[in-house]
Amino acid sequence: MTVLVDAAAWEWRGAKWAHLVSDESYDELHEFARRIGKRRLGFQGDHYDIEAVDRERAIDLGAEVVDSRVLVRRLRAAGLRRRNHKPTWRRVAAAPIGELLSGVPERLMGTVGRLGDVDRRSRSSAYVDETHVVALFDYSAELTLPTRVHADLVWAGEPRVDGERSLELFIAR
Repeated sequence: MTVLVDAAAWEWRGAKWAHLVSDESYDELHEFARRIGKRRLGFQGDHYDIEAVDRERAIDLGAEVVDSRVLVRRLRAAGLRRRNHKPTWRRVAAAPIGELLSGVPERLMGTVGRLGDVDRRSRSSAYVDETHVVALFDYSAELTLPTRVHADLVWAGEPRVDGERSLELFIAR
C-alpha cells in the first residue's frame, strides 16, 4: 500500500485541508478513502481533499506523510496525475432527516424507493454529472439496507470521526 498525504496547510471554510493520493492505483486510493469515511463524490480526479482530523486518521491507518511537492512528483511518476480533471457534480435535490428525497431523476427514484426508510432516516441529496446520477445519504444510526439495491456502484463509507456515515448509490445515465 502506498497512500500519501501532505500537510494540512490549505484553508477553506474555516478548516485546514490536505491531499490524499495513491502512487499505486485509484482503486487503492478509493478503498483507503472509504476506510477513513470519505465520500466517493469527494474524489477530485486524482486525489481527495481531507480535513486535518481525517489526515490524522489516514496517518494512523498507514498513510505516508510527504511534502506536497513529493506527493505531486510521485503521482506523476506513477502516471496517475490528472490536471484539470475536476468533478462536475451538480446537486439537484436535498432533504433533511425525516423528509423524502424528491425532485430527482426518475432513474434514481426507482432505486431510492427500494431503500425503505433509509431515505427518511438520513440527510439525503441527489447529484448528477455527464455520466451518473447519485443518491447520497448521510446518517448516524445503523441502517439495514435491502439485499438487492440496483446501482452501478454502491459506496458505503466507514464512520467518520464524528460518527456519521455516508451511503452513495451511483447509477449510469
